[in-house]
Amino acid sequence: MSLAIRRLVDRIYPRPENGYKIPLLGIDSAGKTTLLYRLKTGEIVTTIPTIGFNIETIRVRADRRHITIMCWDSGGCSKFTTSFMRPYTSGSDALIWLVDSCDRERLVESVEELGRHISIMVASSANPTRRDALPVLILATKQDMANPMSVDQIRTRCAKVTEGSPIFVLGTTLKDSVPEGAFPEAFGWLLTQIENIRAGKPSQSAPAPVIPDPRSATALETKLNEWLLRAESDSSPDEFLRQFETISLPAWDHYTHIRIAYLLLTVYGRQKGKNMIFDGIEKYISQSEQTRGRTFHVTMTYFWIQMVHFGIRSMPPAPLFDTASMSEASSMQTLVEVEKVPPETSDDDFLRFLLLNPFVADGNLWAEYYSNEVMMNPEAKAGMVFPDKKPLPNLVARETVSSVQPSQGSK
Repeated sequence: MSLAIRRLVDRIYPRPENGYKIPLLGIDSAGKTTLLYRLKTGEIVTTIPTIGFNIETIRVRADRRHITIMCWDSGGCSKFTTSFMRPYTSGSDALIWLVDSCDRERLVESVEELGRHISIMVASSANPTRRDALPVLILATKQDMANPMSVDQIRTRCAKVTEGSPIFVLGTTLKDSVPEGAFPEAFGWLLTQIENIRAGKPSQSAPAPVIPDPRSATALETKLNEWLLRAESDSSPDEFLRQFETISLPAWDHYTHIRIAYLLLTVYGRQKGKNMIFDGIEKYISQSEQTRGRTFHVTMTYFWIQMVHFGIRSMPPAPLFDTASMSEASSMQTLVEVEKVPPETSDDDFLRFLLLNPFVADGNLWAEYYSNEVMMNPEAKAGMVFPDKKPLPNLVARETVSSVQPSQGSK
C-alpha cells in the first residue's frame, strides 16, 4: 500500500519547481498549524487540532534570499502517524520539528517521536545510512510564555536522537516577525544545508572524508603561516584602506576583516576607528559583489574589534637596535638594505601583530565566548549582545598590567 500512497503523493503533490519538500512535524499542540499559516499569510490564524494533513506551498525569506517549500503539516493527535508517515515524507529534503517550550511533561515524548521520524526518513532516503544528508531544524515554540524551557535545554535533550544530522535549534514566539524576526535566520541555515548536501554528497562506496578540526593547533599554525606569507606580499596600508573605501579589495575573508580592524584601530584609535570599521564593513557588504548573500553582523563585528584592539594593546614596543654598539659600516649597510624593501609590499607592523597574536587567525574564536545559539540569533545580528560563556578580554585590565611592567623592570 505504501508504494501506491507514495506514487499518488508524488503525482498529486509534486515537489515545487525550484523548491523543496519539507515536512513540518511535532507532537500535538506544539504549534505546527499556527506556524504553517503564519508563514503562509503573515498573520496569526486561529486553528483547530489537525487530524490528517495540511499541505501548503510557502515562500519565506532565508537571510537575503527566499526559499520555496512544499510543507506537510501532520496531525500530532493521531498515534498512527509516525509509522504511517513513511510514504508521505519519503524523498524530503529536510525536517522541521516543533517543540512546545512550555510542555516539560511531554518533552521526552517529543524527543522520542523526533528520533523515530528521523530514522524513518533516513531509512527511506536514497542514502539510508547517511544521517548527515537530512538537515533538522528544531523550532522551540512559545518562548514568550511563562517559564519556558531554554533553547539550550531543548538542544541538549534532542542531542542523542539527532546525532549525525545537521541540526539548528531556534527559539520562536508569536511576536516574531516572519520577514524580519528569527525565521529568516532559521530558513537561511536550512537552505544553505540543503544546497551544500545537493552539491557535495560523498560517494556511497567511500566513507565520508574526515574533516580536520579547524581550531586545532596544527590548523592554526597552517593558517597563520598562510596569513604571514599573504601579509608579506599584500598591498601597502594606504593602498589597502583605499581599496576598502572604494569597494575594490582583492578578497573578502577573515584575513581581510582582521587587517581592516588592525589598520583603522592603529591609525585612528579605538573610538573613531571602531565607527569607521562598522560603517565601512556595512557599506562594503551592501555594495560589493563579493559579499552577495551576506549580511552585516553587529555582535560578530564588535567581537573582532575587541579582540584585535586587545591584541594591539597587549603588544610590547617594537624592538629597537642598540645603535651605540653598531659600527658605522654596519649601520650604513642596514640603512641600504631597508631602502631596498619596497614600501608597497611591506607591512612589518601587521606581520609583528600576527606573530604576537596568532589567535586572531582562528575564525571560530568567538565560540569560546558565545554559544552558537546566542551568536547566530537575529538579535545579535542587529545589535550588540554580550557573551554567554565567558566575558571578553578586559582592555582596562590589560592596560593596567602594561603600565606596571616598566616600573617592575627598573631596578
